[in-house]
Amino acid sequence: MRIVKNVMTVMLGASFLAVTPVMAEEVSCASVLTGTVVSVAAVGTQVKEGDVLLTVASLAGPMPAIRAQRDGVVKVVKTAPGAEVQQGAAVIIVDEK
Repeated sequence: MRIVKNVMTVMLGASFLAVTPVMAEEVSCASVLTGTVVSVAAVGTQVKEGDVLLTVASLAGPMPAIRAQRDGVVKVVKTAPGAEVQQGAAVIIVDEK
């Protein structure tokens, strides 16, 4: 009887995990460069790890300042083209898939 209870407990636990939705995690993305924003990903844009999310002006032309750390969807953008961004400023939030 005790074994049956233990098996039932394990099965209930496993079934709970099977129907528990996986929550998306918000990932804050910070600029690695200081400069004037040239382009920025729009809210709602689906991105893959490594995609450029923000570029800033440099003497050599537009340079990537933020790349997606994971696959997801851009949830928040706290800057716009023409604005100044500082190195280390978290200006984009991505909802991880």
